[in-house]
Amino acid sequence: MGRTQQPPCAVRRRLDDSFDDSSDGFSDDCYDVEATKESNTKESNGKQQQEILEGVEVVPLKKGSTGAAEAAKLGYQSKLISNWYHHRCRTCPARWSEFDNVDDEAEDITARNSQVPIIHRHTYVNKHWITDSVTFQDPAMRDVLAEVLHKYQDLDMELENWTLQPPFMPLVHRWDMMKRYQANVAAGTLKNAASALLAFLTPLLASSVLSLAQTKKTGKVNFQNTWQIFPPSSLVMTKFYGVDTICRVLKYKKRPEDRCNPEGWVIDMEFVDWNGENSGYATTSLTIWEFEGYRRVTSLPVFPISFLSDEHEVKEKMIERGRKFEKLRGYHFMLCHGTKILLETEKPEPRPVSGKVCVDAYAYYRSCNIIKPKWRSLFKENNEDVDEANPEDTEMPATLYQAEFAVAEVETSPAAKGPAERTEDLRALTEEQLLLASPWVKGFDMKSKEWCELRVDDLQDMTWNDEAFEKLVLPGGEKDLAWAFVENKSMSKAEFDDFIPDKGRGLIILMFGPPGVGKTFTAEAVAERSRVPLYMMSAGDLGTQPSDVEKALERALELCRMWNAMLLLDEADVFLGSRTNESLARNELVSIFLTKLEYYQGIIFLTTNRVSSIDHAFQSRVDLFLPYHDLTNEARRQVWENFIGRAGRDKFDLTEESLDKLSHLNLNGREIKNLIKSAQLLSLKRGGKVPMDRLYMLADKRVQALAALGGIEV
Repeated sequence: MGRTQQPPCAVRRRLDDSFDDSSDGFSDDCYDVEATKESNTKESNGKQQQEILEGVEVVPLKKGSTGAAEAAKLGYQSKLISNWYHHRCRTCPARWSEFDNVDDEAEDITARNSQVPIIHRHTYVNKHWITDSVTFQDPAMRDVLAEVLHKYQDLDMELENWTLQPPFMPLVHRWDMMKRYQANVAAGTLKNAASALLAFLTPLLASSVLSLAQTKKTGKVNFQNTWQIFPPSSLVMTKFYGVDTICRVLKYKKRPEDRCNPEGWVIDMEFVDWNGENSGYATTSLTIWEFEGYRRVTSLPVFPISFLSDEHEVKEKMIERGRKFEKLRGYHFMLCHGTKILLETEKPEPRPVSGKVCVDAYAYYRSCNIIKPKWRSLFKENNEDVDEANPEDTEMPATLYQAEFAVAEVETSPAAKGPAERTEDLRALTEEQLLLASPWVKGFDMKSKEWCELRVDDLQDMTWNDEAFEKLVLPGGEKDLAWAFVENKSMSKAEFDDFIPDKGRGLIILMFGPPGVGKTFTAEAVAERSRVPLYMMSAGDLGTQPSDVEKALERALELCRMWNAMLLLDEADVFLGSRTNESLARNELVSIFLTKLEYYQGIIFLTTNRVSSIDHAFQSRVDLFLPYHDLTNEARRQVWENFIGRAGRDKFDLTEESLDKLSHLNLNGREIKNLIKSAQLLSLKRGGKVPMDRLYMLADKRVQALAALGGIEV
């Protein structure tokens, strides 16, 4: 039959089967239906179809079939399937039609097939008819699909007009559920609908279902089929800053290739985190970049935990860590020995940490002026209008998540809240939520003054040094006086106030005297006995520019308020000195310092070596002056004993006479501590106890050196 030039055609019902079999690629072969219909390159064979239908008494339909015979058996009229073929040719063969334009013809096809349960659309690609989409029109089939695909992430069949496209990911992931539904549902309309769906879908899904089964069997997957192992709501293993973490899959999507990166699969996930007020499902994403051949599933940067040989043991371990995370919500002053990840840098950096830390997400967001993230709540009553998480389309670095600022609320509290003033939702977590808990918590390194992520497993309860206060060497009753002031301040409820509200309600203790006589140690010992953090700063930490000083001081005072901490400002001479007309910049520093201290309501320790030059305005604000003097022989002997006992008395070959001899050397406490450390280092190679002569030699050499430098008199 000859062909005439025709305009491009759309969906068209074939009226004449007698076409030429000539082929010029795009145009003429468009109508070679009998030769190419349903010759899909991924078509499954009968053996494969029977394999995925194991345990179900359903006979799969042949591709291209209308299922007329099966329709009668299952209670449907006429046929189950209407096959539509999409022609997009530049030239079409001449043929007869009942309509004078193709639009009317397409509408007629739609109207006459409105009662057919399934519309199966086909498109012509590379000389083969392949499935383009499938629409399910039968109400009973829709009911079955609604049950089987319930809560499949980012899928609303109503919005999709009950239409799905290859590779039919939701149906592949819920294939076993579909079979169970058909086997268990009572005989009747829904069972017939489920049987019809299985019969129709088996040829379409067999290849993908078997591919997934093979991946589970071998533990290996190729890139194109990677999506198969990430059904929504499945649990996966990934790493946050190198630490194993379990997340739950939200969705997956293909990322196209661009000029900078190959194509990849983007896996969106959620895990449990704490924002200082609520626990919630935080979101993150990770990309699996294109790779050649097959890879072991467990070698991927994120993979299902079902592929782990020790899945049960791993879950138990993660749940136990989750219990620790659960206890770390709120504010906690703890010890941490391990690794921290700096947060106040452009790129998160791992650093070692060893010492005291404050675990407090609330303080982190407030102190760093970061908007607190608002996550999907763990509890249903808080998610009335939320059906699923809404992760940002951002990518997680290889170390940790970056999606915590996706949706947030602005902190409106006028003042920072202490632990007892906060409103925190600390309800118990379920076992699954414990499993999904983050392995990191936000905390503050008290030594380096840095906000960081702290690993949950590195944190341990605080061990308070009760001996510190007892070992503190102060003359007379000054030690007891200092403790009495602090104790009464901590216990007082009805405090004396200024005529101006909140002014002058703090406690300022000024310690002055030569270096190395115990000023800093006094503050440390009092804080240990009080069971509160000590926020230590030097003048160098505050800076020299007025704006920097004000900002740093505000931050320190606010943190101390939030943690009920004491503040130690060491070597504060530059802020305490008398104001003069010659140095306006320094005058501004002193004024800022005085103003901030006046309205602070906590306890502040200040140390200085230059008490004679303290500004008169500041002197009037000090609640307790503690003078320190050079150590007496008796006090020095006590310091020697304290540090030797701290290091381990059995490590030193000392007698009472040896201690008497050492106490007569004019050294301060800091120098004595350094000498103990040096003596231990020298004795490591030799082994055994530190001999008296070696320790005395080191001490005497130091005294002579200091005398030569003009530091002391021998």
